[in-house]
Amino acid sequence: MPAADAIIRIDGVTKYFGRLRALHRVSLSIQRGEKVVIIGPSGSGKSTLLRAINRLEEVDQGSIVVDGVSVTDPATDINRLRMDLGMVFQNFNLFPHKTVLENVTMAPIKLRKTPREEADAQGMALLQRVNIAEKASAYPAQLSGGQKQRVAIARALAMTPKVMLFDEPTSALDPEMIGEVLEAMVGLARDGMTMAVVTHEMGFAREVADRVVFMDEGEILEVGTPQHFFEAPEHARAQRFLSQIL
Repeated sequence: MPAADAIIRIDGVTKYFGRLRALHRVSLSIQRGEKVVIIGPSGSGKSTLLRAINRLEEVDQGSIVVDGVSVTDPATDINRLRMDLGMVFQNFNLFPHKTVLENVTMAPIKLRKTPREEADAQGMALLQRVNIAEKASAYPAQLSGGQKQRVAIARALAMTPKVMLFDEPTSALDPEMIGEVLEAMVGLARDGMTMAVVTHEMGFAREVADRVVFMDEGEILEVGTPQHFFEAPEHARAQRFLSQIL
């Protein structure tokens, strides 16, 4: 796919944590509207790569550009850039003293200066979108893990981001709650949201991904369609990984 048309362009990114090399010369382009699922064993650099896209991790070499704006340029207003990048983490990071609706509307009101009445209406629409509108006046402590994660997705969407980044969004959930979060994510994918997703949910990767990216030891070893990756992976490490999990 042509990198020139990409909304995210990652070129030659290397990242060290002390002497540990977390990423090694990683290059990847993501097109507008594309769904890219990043998989691989634990410690392969998946989450580090995702966090580097919105500069939660500083890289040591290489460049990252999001919609024409350099993430890696120190002069870039990273807080302004992050307004266009929705991120959903393993842990929900909701404000415990705020209601569900307040959690969703806080950023648009404070950062985008959206009038409260408008923010509330948009917030309720987003809660409806992730099937949790009935909990609008509840507090996070009253929610299940799956419900909290759906609120976190609605909160990220409230900033009308250009891209959604998901860092293992179901890994902290009980098995019976995973489906409701994945269902909300599938809905976003169908609506055309650009998504980069780090996950161990292979069924989601098969159903939703336009491309699957396989990483190990900080490198991208294989990129392909779900059909190609799951049925005929070329790299021996990818073959071994799939033989262990499928």
